[in-house]
Amino acid sequence: MKKTIVLCTSLLFLAGSCCCPTTKEDSNLEQLKALSDEVKKNHAPDRRDQIFETNFIADTLNKGVYIVKGATTLPQAKEALAEAAKDKGIKLLDSIKLLPDPALEDRIYGITYLSASYIRSTPSHSSEMDTQTLMGMPMRILEKRGSWWRVVTPEGYISWSNVGVQAMTKEEYDVWNKANKIVITTHYTLFREQASATSAVVRDGIWGNIVLTTGEQGAYYKVMLPDGKPAFVPKSDAQKYDEWLKQCNPTAVNLVATAKQFKGFPYLWGGTSIKGIDCSGFIKSCFYLNGVIIPRDASQQARVGEEIDISNGFDNLQPADLLFFGSKATDRSPERITHVGMYIGNNQFIHSNSSNASVTIDGMIEGQPNYTTTTRSLIRAKRYVHQIDKDKGIVSIAKHPWYY
Repeated sequence: MKKTIVLCTSLLFLAGSCCCPTTKEDSNLEQLKALSDEVKKNHAPDRRDQIFETNFIADTLNKGVYIVKGATTLPQAKEALAEAAKDKGIKLLDSIKLLPDPALEDRIYGITYLSASYIRSTPSHSSEMDTQTLMGMPMRILEKRGSWWRVVTPEGYISWSNVGVQAMTKEEYDVWNKANKIVITTHYTLFREQASATSAVVRDGIWGNIVLTTGEQGAYYKVMLPDGKPAFVPKSDAQKYDEWLKQCNPTAVNLVATAKQFKGFPYLWGGTSIKGIDCSGFIKSCFYLNGVIIPRDASQQARVGEEIDISNGFDNLQPADLLFFGSKATDRSPERITHVGMYIGNNQFIHSNSSNASVTIDGMIEGQPNYTTTTRSLIRAKRYVHQIDKDKGIVSIAKHPWYY
């Protein structure tokens, strides 16, 4: 036993003697990473609406000098990192790319050209789907990596897409915005090569798609898709965009009516279209199809609008109010929003429900035939209808600068 103890002690001594001490270079890199994390926390805590990405290396040609590479949408974040490094006595060469990437030149504008384009959290097919954009929806392009575009959606959501993005210059984008357009007003349609129901399909179309119109032929609009493809679409499936925009009236009645037209359609994480839709994507779509742009995710949607008191029950709720579910803040953890639905009256709400894999109408009172225990996690409610164009997060398409 004594020999074993001696042997173990010797091995531990040898193992310890093999460990390399922390160098000043390692220490500086650790400090820079900590400084970067603090800057990100203060300036860009949510990657959905701001970017601050950094990577540090020691300059092999200049001892004691470090290089920071990465990308950001915030020049003030770059400045904050440089100042913090200077205060620590660390020499830092700034190679952070300020987005939009200057390499794009003027092609920083984009239009979605597929009926629904899938937008992912990272430039990889294996990463989760964050959201969708619809045909005719404008974007801003921040950078391109290989076949992937980093884009910003009209509600300010930043993610990646490798399909469906028609990049444009400012001049091309202005031409698109000023041109005559139509909007698809039915669940599904088909863009065809000729003005005939038997003609070959050019592309599919869905509710909310927007395309240029170049004329009419009988019962069809002659159109041009955002990527320049000519096509025809039935007039019965569309409406002139200017007329649609003028008649958009996002009242509680109209919002609930739109919501009910999604009933039974499939749940899809990241979806914001009739092809598949998640809880917050469903709410976003209901407003979009009534001419209003709101935040993308439930946690973002909960930050805007008028707070409704539900501390003593549901009497203060009105149709089209948004209901947010999750867990309340505690001494140990912040509030966490995990789900959203729309109140439709009579103690019922409609939501895209992952449990039932579809959009459903459920009750909020125990004993109702369609009662759902989801109600037990209801933590807040918001009203949007009186805040359109008053709250900066709830903006009508008619007043959104990207649409004109």
